[in-house]
Amino acid sequence: MQRDEMPCDVLFVGAGPACLSGALHLMNLIERHNEQVASGEKQGDAIEEPMICVMEKGSAVGAHQLSGAVLDPRALDELVPDWRTREDFPAERFVDREEMVFLTETGSIAAPWIPPELHNEGKPIISLGRFCAWLAGLVEEKGVNLFPGFTGVELLWDGDRCNGVRTGDRGIGKDGSQKDNFEPGMDLTSKVTIIGEGPRGHLARKLIQRKELDANSQPMIYEIGVKEVLELPEGTVKDGWVVHSLGWPLDTKTFGGSFIYSLGGDRVCIGLLVALDAADPDMDAHHLLQQLKTHPYVKEKIGQGKVVKYGAKAVTIGGWASKPQLYTDGAMIVGDSASFLNPMRIKGIHLSMKSGMLAAEAAFEALLKGDSSASTLKAYEDKVHGSWIREDMEPATNMHANFAQGLIPGLVRTGMQYAFGPGPVTKFSADHKHVARKGYAAMPLPKLELDGKYLVDKLTDVYHSGTVHEEQQPAHLKIVDTEICATTCLEEYGNPCTRFCPAQVYNMRPHGETGRLEMEVDFANCVHCKTCDIRDPYQIITWMPPEGGNGPEYGQM
Repeated sequence: MQRDEMPCDVLFVGAGPACLSGALHLMNLIERHNEQVASGEKQGDAIEEPMICVMEKGSAVGAHQLSGAVLDPRALDELVPDWRTREDFPAERFVDREEMVFLTETGSIAAPWIPPELHNEGKPIISLGRFCAWLAGLVEEKGVNLFPGFTGVELLWDGDRCNGVRTGDRGIGKDGSQKDNFEPGMDLTSKVTIIGEGPRGHLARKLIQRKELDANSQPMIYEIGVKEVLELPEGTVKDGWVVHSLGWPLDTKTFGGSFIYSLGGDRVCIGLLVALDAADPDMDAHHLLQQLKTHPYVKEKIGQGKVVKYGAKAVTIGGWASKPQLYTDGAMIVGDSASFLNPMRIKGIHLSMKSGMLAAEAAFEALLKGDSSASTLKAYEDKVHGSWIREDMEPATNMHANFAQGLIPGLVRTGMQYAFGPGPVTKFSADHKHVARKGYAAMPLPKLELDGKYLVDKLTDVYHSGTVHEEQQPAHLKIVDTEICATTCLEEYGNPCTRFCPAQVYNMRPHGETGRLEMEVDFANCVHCKTCDIRDPYQIITWMPPEGGNGPEYGQM
């Protein structure tokens, strides 16, 4: 098949905070270099008309971005020093007050002490989608080429060197045939490819597997985060406040927690994080979020609200221990794709931004040298190890492992970690290996009376997510053998994907004269959280990128 080819100097894959910060920093470095060469302050050649590109699978920058989010501005201070005085900076509010509570089934216990890592007073509360759209505007002003709606499906190789990305074909029918509107994908070749697709990145995983970049690290592990935005009556929300909580509705064996943040106007957001190594095969994060909203403490704060937006996303929580080798010939990995999140602080945007900036510095040196081999790009890993990223992340190395025996032992171990440091890395295994079989004694899920306004079902929330997929395309969720779903998984686990999926993609429905239950995949509902790819106990589900531009429209999330 004949494909168009577009050569780039540096290609950033994914328009999240890591790649956008990297692209902006790279252009600043090139601009300063060229000025120094022109003035005679620096010897060498200018980098003339650099072709720097950022590709994004969402329909627009920010469409697929989802986070809490209270931003630690440390990286932003370095990248855009005047952000506080810019009228266009998209802060929802700044934190005026904060609480940390432990929830019991009917009550709440305020924490007597908030760890320094969780202090947020004065920090901006942001919508990550709006923040990325703002960064994209700064990037475009510098002359970077942004390509929204472009999905990366394959890495391009020159021998053993990564030299770009192939974008997905458009206009493929359900049966794999070419429709009348068929357009072949494009080959974006690049001297340096920087991959920042977020958690469980499709291309990042291919690169890590091919080059065995995870040989000396622990497995990537995750939580599922589900979040809603609610509108409250006019005049209800007057300041910036945040609440973080532990405990109910999670049982003491399951790692996770929740948050409530005030947003601009009379809006608030509520979110729940549940570890994907949860033993309970009936774990249903969406149901747990609705359950959380019935708690008296939560209902008092947001009970008058109406859900207007919803989203779900995997959150990487392996931290420093799960960080793979960050470079190889021609390519680097940044942001959540490389496990840059501190699970102790529940923060990663600043780490992703800094990782993108350090990768940009290595890419800049590669352009000057005309050499993007692993020996040159190793400078990125060296810079990470010598930066405040390591200072931020390394103390939380064993954060998730601390809670392997449950909540109370976990809190004790974490307290010891505060006092004496993290100690040697505690080994852990992939999330799917921890899912228990049917009969696990879990906390029962109570039936809720959904009103469609404050308490809503999954399909209503999928509507709130703005998710749209062209249904006449091959399913982007691939199940190796659906017979396993109808037999072994049904018998051993009771088809946990029908519950853990936060968008009701997977359904066991009767078929044929016998009414045998078989798996049906409603991929059009998919919100791209990748929970199924991570948690499926048989590892027979693979998330693939759909046609470019398809998926959720988070916008304000």
